Amino acid sequence: MTSTITVIIATILAFTLIAFADTAFAAKPSSCATIQSGTITDSSGNPLTVGYDQFGYNYQAHMFNGTYDSSDRNIDGTYWGSTGDYVDDSLIMKWSDAWLANVDCNGDGKLDRGLVDGVVGGTSKGWLTNEVNGDYDSDGDGIQDAHYTWFVKIVWVGPGGSLWGEYEIIQEVYNDPVGGFHGLQFKVGAPGFGLNDRWTQ
Repeated sequence: MTSTITVIIATILAFTLIAFADTAFAAKPSSCATIQSGTITDSSGNPLTVGYDQFGYNYQAHMFNGTYDSSDRNIDGTYWGSTGDYVDDSLIMKWSDAWLANVDCNGDGKLDRGLVDGVVGGTSKGWLTNEVNGDYDSDGDGIQDAHYTWFVKIVWVGPGGSLWGEYEIIQEVYNDPVGGFHGLQFKVGAPGFGLNDRWTQ
C-alpha cells in the first residue's frame, strides 16, 4: 500500500507541475493579473474563479479538497485512467505561494510557479503537503474493511533532490493499523518545513 501511495503522490505532483506550467520570467513585472480578473485559465482554458471549483481546487486559498478522482480534473471514477480502492479516497493538498501562486505576473494567462520576490522562476518552489484518508479491502473479500491516513510534506531543494530531481519529502506520517503502520515514518531533523530558507517560502 505504501508503494502505491508513493506512486499516486508522484503522479499528483507531476499533474500539478504539467497542468499549470509556465515559462520563466527574468524581471519583476509591473503588475500581476489576479484570479478575480477572469484572465487566468486552467489547463483546459476555463477561467479560474475564487473559491472551490467542481473538482475541489481553490487556487486563491492554495488548497485542494477532493478525491484522487477529481484531482485529475476529470470526474470519471478513475485517477488518470487508473482504477483502484484509492480513487474515491479523500485528498487534501495545500501549497505555498512559491509552489503555485494565485496570480499571473508573467502574462501567460496561467498561475505562476516559483514566484519569489515578484520574480517568476517557472519551477515550483516552496512546499506542498498532501493528506489522504481512505479505506481499502485488506483481505480480498470485496469489503473495504481497513482505514488508513497518510500525510507527506514535500519541499523544493533545487538541483540534486531525490524526488523528481529538485524536491525532497521531509516528513511522512502513515497510519494503517491493519497494515501495521502507526504514525511518523520519516522526518528530517528540522522543525516545520526545514532549515533551508528555500523551504519556508
